[in-house]
Amino acid sequence: MDLLIAGGTQFVGRHIVETALARGHKVTLLNRGQSGQGLFPNLPRIQADRTVDVSAVKGKKFDSCIDVSGYFHRHVRMLAEAVKPTVPHFCFISTISVYADWRPSPAIDESFDLATTDTPDHEVRDGKDYGGLKVLAENAAKAVYGEGTLIIRPGLIVGLGDHTNRFTYWPTRLHEGDEVLAPGPKERLVQFIDVRDLARFIVDMVEKRAGGTYNATGPAERMSMGDMLDQIQKAIGSSATLTWVEPKLLTDNDVKPYTEMPLWLPESEKRPLFASISNAKAIAAGLRYRPFAETARDTLAWWKGEKEPPKGTALTREKERDLLTKWKAK
Repeated sequence: MDLLIAGGTQFVGRHIVETALARGHKVTLLNRGQSGQGLFPNLPRIQADRTVDVSAVKGKKFDSCIDVSGYFHRHVRMLAEAVKPTVPHFCFISTISVYADWRPSPAIDESFDLATTDTPDHEVRDGKDYGGLKVLAENAAKAVYGEGTLIIRPGLIVGLGDHTNRFTYWPTRLHEGDEVLAPGPKERLVQFIDVRDLARFIVDMVEKRAGGTYNATGPAERMSMGDMLDQIQKAIGSSATLTWVEPKLLTDNDVKPYTEMPLWLPESEKRPLFASISNAKAIAAGLRYRPFAETARDTLAWWKGEKEPPKGTALTREKERDLLTKWKAK
């Protein structure tokens, strides 16, 4: 296939490009040329600022356009309209944050109610109405390409190249050893997907010229926070000691859920992030998962190989020690 990828030099986009190239597909990158300098030097590029003008892509023929970087509906519609005459298939990478509800049972599937926004023309990446704005972006793609549009809604994406530290914190922190604070309850379920499994699924679906909407999260089977930390320890050979603390300790000390304490949310947070997203439709369509131990080991190896390992916003060792001291005193 001959693919046009909008946003192919960072994390998810980079893995999609690598997966497509490994299968012998041709790839052309569409971006501003401001990131990933030196990456994929032999690939053709179309340099354009998608927020202003994408006329440079008009008239160019591709089998599919994969939009990894679309955030706002105007930008998505502008790209879709520019390529529609010569590109028969369009894939938009969205997010599970589009769902308005948080319902632990039954699991949230692709038919659930979607988020809304009171500021549809907001075009600043500040997190405001993120889910609602992504819904509008999905709708913009479908307004141009109809029901044949392929919409992929990933959950938390982890693995090689993730600089947010929202998962990387755990294999790296357990690798350091000593006493590690673990957020209870250990039975709380978690969901995430290895970026390589996500990229493989996206390319699989594009090769089929598939349409429709798919939640793309994992793992394949239910996993609790306790299971996850235990499996990471075994995978990387960690001798760290886990100290499980009650959620109240974290909330009382203003620990930021999900970012400062990765993969943890207090029960008061009614967001569709953990254990409530159904991936049944994507699995039926061919989504496959590598062993979790491979994700843990490879993520740690990538982090150790970085010249400047990403720090993200996760808990500092100093704050972790302070919280453990308070927990023991209690």
